[in-house]
Amino acid sequence: VRDHSKLCFHEHDRAAFRDFAGYDIPEGVTNIRGIPRNSLPEFPGNGVIPDDYPWYVYYRWVWKQGDGWNGLDTQVHNGLQQGVNRYFWTFYDPAVRCASVFGSGGTVDYLSHWTYSYPDPIGIGLCTDELFCMAAGSDRQDQQVMKMTQIIWYRSQTAPEPGDEAQQAKPDFIDKDTLPEDASAETVEQYQAEWERRIPDARFITIAPMHLREAFWTKMSRPIQGIMYHGWGSLVEEVAHSAYRYTHPDTRNELKRLVEEIVTPLGPALMQIPDRPADVAMLESFASEMFAGRGTYGWNGSWAGDMHLILLYAGLQPDILFEESIQRSGLDRYKVLVMPDCDVLPESIVQAVLAFQAKGGIVVGDERLCPAITPAIRIETHSRPKEADIARAMNQEKAAQLRTQLEPVYTRYVDCSTPDVIPRLRSYGTTDYLFAVNDNREFGDYVGHHGLVMENGLPTDAVLSIARKGYVYDLLRSKQIDIKEDAETINFDWHFGPCDGSLFMITERPIKGIEVEVPETVVRGNEAVITINVLDDSGNPVDVVVPVEVIITDPAGREAEYSGYYGAVGGVLQVTYQVASNDCTGVWQVTARELASGCKQSAYFRVN
Repeated sequence: VRDHSKLCFHEHDRAAFRDFAGYDIPEGVTNIRGIPRNSLPEFPGNGVIPDDYPWYVYYRWVWKQGDGWNGLDTQVHNGLQQGVNRYFWTFYDPAVRCASVFGSGGTVDYLSHWTYSYPDPIGIGLCTDELFCMAAGSDRQDQQVMKMTQIIWYRSQTAPEPGDEAQQAKPDFIDKDTLPEDASAETVEQYQAEWERRIPDARFITIAPMHLREAFWTKMSRPIQGIMYHGWGSLVEEVAHSAYRYTHPDTRNELKRLVEEIVTPLGPALMQIPDRPADVAMLESFASEMFAGRGTYGWNGSWAGDMHLILLYAGLQPDILFEESIQRSGLDRYKVLVMPDCDVLPESIVQAVLAFQAKGGIVVGDERLCPAITPAIRIETHSRPKEADIARAMNQEKAAQLRTQLEPVYTRYVDCSTPDVIPRLRSYGTTDYLFAVNDNREFGDYVGHHGLVMENGLPTDAVLSIARKGYVYDLLRSKQIDIKEDAETINFDWHFGPCDGSLFMITERPIKGIEVEVPETVVRGNEAVITINVLDDSGNPVDVVVPVEVIITDPAGREAEYSGYYGAVGGVLQVTYQVASNDCTGVWQVTARELASGCKQSAYFRVN
């Protein structure tokens, strides 16, 4: 709904701003997305505006509180929280379909956002990172992030009907002269997919299963607390919907598999593993959005969206920063600051960036960068072509150039031998969690003949490296893997399935066993406290958050409540089983299996 928010000039709006700023709404503002700088009198030629520049102050006020939405979300949250149990929660989406200032969604429990996977599924990472930036600036310290993938695709942007202008984007394997404007229906049909012939009026189609898979791994590599999917009518054939169409029979099977094989066993642990502090950041400038027409507004588009893809292809893990992020916390933790579409900047940001450079920080900019800042590395902007393969190759080429230029001045902690595999780290204590996502794709026969989306994945072999010593465990297969280790770096080869992801846990000490402690006897109606320790080679709990499967069975072998998957924080898990007054008497069994090395152990207690 906030998409339709407009500026308002009733007397109560004018009075509200006057109370906030001490002066009237500046002249000339008509659009909530800003005002062209060339329409403002005596706009600074170097693109540097004072922090109290009236138009800047006004637009920040509008987006943070003036249009009313953020305050309304807070009031709705507060009202809904009255008289509910502790499991009740509120969320707001699309939380970053707005300008880059803090406050979107107010103080709801969770910020979320929906994202379409085309043309590049890893693009879902940008909106997710923007959500974390927004949550970090919230008025509440414990606001969390969820992420939604759209089950639906706009047909107009993926498989346009014949005659649509976007149809011009065909891959090279189709002769562009094959489909003249007066082509017969039979000629057109030979290039159509089965669903195009069966449902010619489809407007929203089903996401391709490989895109679903890659987008899933991309968002799971971040410390989100929930996943969402929208578009039931495009997922299940039997559901009628006015616009959503079921056009791919395999997508629902892939979603089911991902939930069963990854979310269920690994989810409880992943929710407790923090992000690794980044040393690379990308600024989304609010001033440039308001006075130079920039910004992604939650759509992953524009040059900034492509720059984020370039950073991922370069093997970097950038934080997203707003101007308020820098004004609040500075830049000391970062080594590289990327500044796409930063034509106009407030004085405080310019001074912070200059100080960052003076301390050795590396600025990556483009030809649009505010003239007050000289970047150490310049990447020229481009207008993204419609052809998905050409656009991807263009971004990967610029990523390779960026890698070369950063090489002498930036030391990587994690790396990959190919830009087709995107690495990302999270960390707990001395343990790292390395996610790697295969983005190697080609055109298929679902929508690929239109040239706008490469929907099929390709297998990829890669060498992953991390600048540390330790032991590497594959959390999907529950086993330790062989590595090549030199004085400072772990290296290992890995084979990736199409659009697939992997998750490796790298520990300082090896996992050597698991122990299960239970009481000897428990009386019906009392609690049985089960303690599980995942131990290292010295007999101490491992410094990890490790997934653990716990199975509790009664004397008849029936699985009991509290069985399931958990995350053992610091290598220790405690499960309190409430023995019911009508539970079976006799000997009960508790079996625990940790999902890193696969160690398994059982223990027994008697219920009287």
